[in-house]
Amino acid sequence: MRIAFNGQRLAGQRLGVGRYIEYMLRYWRGMLTPTEQVTVFLRQPLSAASVQYLDLPASIRTQLLPPDVSGIPWENVSLRWPASRHDVLFCPAYTAPIGYRGPLVVATHSVNDIHPGAHNWWYKYTYAWLNRHSAEIADAVIVASQSAKDDITRYWGLPDDKMIVVLQGADDCFRPMDDEEALRAVRRRFFGGDRPFILFVGKSSTRRNIPLLLRAFAQLKQEAKIPHGLLLFGPNPNNLPLAQICAELGISNDVVQTDGKIDDHSELVPIYNAAEVFVHPSEYEGWSMTTVEAMACGTAVIAANRGGLGEAANGHALMLDAPSVESLADALRRVLSDDALRQDLERRAYARGSALRWQETTRQTLDVLRAVAGR
Repeated sequence: MRIAFNGQRLAGQRLGVGRYIEYMLRYWRGMLTPTEQVTVFLRQPLSAASVQYLDLPASIRTQLLPPDVSGIPWENVSLRWPASRHDVLFCPAYTAPIGYRGPLVVATHSVNDIHPGAHNWWYKYTYAWLNRHSAEIADAVIVASQSAKDDITRYWGLPDDKMIVVLQGADDCFRPMDDEEALRAVRRRFFGGDRPFILFVGKSSTRRNIPLLLRAFAQLKQEAKIPHGLLLFGPNPNNLPLAQICAELGISNDVVQTDGKIDDHSELVPIYNAAEVFVHPSEYEGWSMTTVEAMACGTAVIAANRGGLGEAANGHALMLDAPSVESLADALRRVLSDDALRQDLERRAYARGSALRWQETTRQTLDVLRAVAGR
């Protein structure tokens, strides 16, 4: 079996989908049979860090397809013909060449464009349409959660038997740490001293309620006088006025926001472990890889009970049915002030996170590709 792999999202900073692709390729190293070959088509050469991290075997080769243009033209001009010479094309990031006629599997991680403010106004005329079209022409659509599947059925009308739910796990490196000096080093790195902190990992956005999180944090600082800082580990692609909001709330010296760039995903492990609580108050997620990683590290989690985020964490975290400044501030107060509650959340988080691993995610995905190629 020859698999064509759309690897364009390996270009640039590797966040959610980019990390999904990297984990997929890494774990396939030990799963491919001697008769299976994967060609990863790229629009930019892999960085030296990616080459080292992936350590691809002979059964997984890369092929650069110029020119390096944005996603839609590259998929439709550069990728279409080389991919068609394979037994199946896997597009792991929502989109495929328009009208592609060969065997096709698409991974659709969420339908977040149904929520106001999730994207710029032009998104519905470009990627929202293309995401739906790609799912419609695919032979199988891999979705990250049952809630994402339900949304696709409701809003796109795809048949139920075309979609396969494959839960996303955590890499084996995400585990609890007992190296206290390494954890102190994380706290000193971001806050200049051995200061406890609250953590969010991901892109800052209105949909993920980051402005709301800042206001809840400020309220808790004022009312409970907590010593904690707040670390927002990830880029701010929509240029939310985070510094302005912090200045207005008087928490500029308590909040650190980074670009989230790392060479190896294992660099996140001590950050999750050093945090006293991980918070994900998003209005909508198809799934949440970062929440699962935090749980796998045994970190207490507060999460919104919405979409795939609720599916990932409900029963294993302190859930917010209606995220608001007051409800989030109250949840943070409870977790930070009640050692017994926090320790119980840590135990429940670890039980969930340790049960969700990429070994199973990648095996199920490969089985879907084999089934489609064999039709």
